[in-house]
Parts: sequence; structure tokens; C-alpha cells
Amino acid sequence: MSVDLTITRFAYTEMGTFGRLLVEGQVLFTVERPWLGNQPCISCIPEGKYFCGPRYYNRGGYEAIEVRDVPNRTHILFHKGNRMHDVQGCIAITSRLGALGGVWAGLESKTAFALFMEHFGGREFALEIARHAPEEMRAVELG
Repeated sequence: MSVDLTITRFAYTEMGTFGRLLVEGQVLFTVERPWLGNQPCISCIPEGKYFCGPRYYNRGGYEAIEVRDVPNRTHILFHKGNRMHDVQGCIAITSRLGALGGVWAGLESKTAFALFMEHFGGREFALEIARHAPEEMRAVELG
């Protein structure tokens, strides 16, 4: 599968799982729930490769992107959100990282989501979700 978009997760915490991606040369960030064994609605999804496509987000009332074929999961969407509590197993897109009410969060989600949808909305694409591994760690893992 040729990958069109990669999310590189760099933080797995009790306050959420955080990643980064590039859209049109701009760095954006993702906010997800913590890893809780891929449990529906309360866990981020497993690292891996997935197909994505358009889907209407009924609760939000707007077009979004669905991550398809996640093992034992359905209705995983990319949508607007800032904190892990804004997503129920989905992926929020944000412009930068910070804190809201003392909780780690992404900021400027509407702006980031608009850019994301301008580039990926209305079409199907391949996604990879990967874990960040510094080069020195990769050498140890491969050696």
C-alpha cells in the first residue's frame, strides 16, 4: 500500500496520545485518547496502515474523514477537537500544542481541520500511523 499521509505519534500519556503530520508542508498535530487496548470509544487505534475516505460527522454536523478497516472498530473519524475528551476513539487535528484547563491539548483545531479537509476531503487515501523512534533507537532495534 502506497501511503499518502503519515501520523507520527510522539507521546503516549494519560492526558492523551499526540502525533504530528505534514499537510502541504505545514506541521499539524493530532490528539487522541490514550492507548487502552483498542477498546471502542476510549482508546486510540493501533499503529498500522489504513484506508481513509469521506464520511459525514453526524454529531458535529460537517464532512469529516473516516479511518476504515480498524480491527474491531468502526466510525473512527478525523474531526475537530482540542483535548482527548473531545474525541471518542477518533483523531482530532490541531495547529499547535498547549494546554487547556491544565490538561495537555491541541489548539486552533478549526484552522488545522480546514487545511486538512482542503487537502484530503472528498477523496480516499492511505494512512500510516507510526511511533516516533529517534535514529539511535532505530539502530538498536534493527541491530
